Amino acid sequence: MNSPLSLWTGVACLKPNPGVKNFRRFGKDRGAYVNVVAWVRSLQEFQRLVSKRANELGCVLIELENVQLLESRMKTPDFPEELITMRETATRQPGDTVFGAFFSWQQDESN
Repeated sequence: MNSPLSLWTGVACLKPNPGVKNFRRFGKDRGAYVNVVAWVRSLQEFQRLVSKRANELGCVLIELENVQLLESRMKTPDFPEELITMRETATRQPGDTVFGAFFSWQQDESN
């Protein structure tokens, strides 16, 4: 029997896919962090889905942090307010992976 769907969230660290020509999602910045929300059955399914959706955006998923059930995340005092709107969108459109605002950075740590 399959597990029921639950609403999961995490913070994705993305970089442009070097194979994508004329990538402009981050402007001249090197990458971005973004909150992501999706209906899935497990942590592993969430990780696979976010990686797939990032690829569809022309990005590479570098890291996925703070992955947990959205309900648990929203019980913490410091949860990002955009998660409220993202939860509403995910509830209306349960088949979608919902990305929040992209917070980009200009330099890699290797620079």
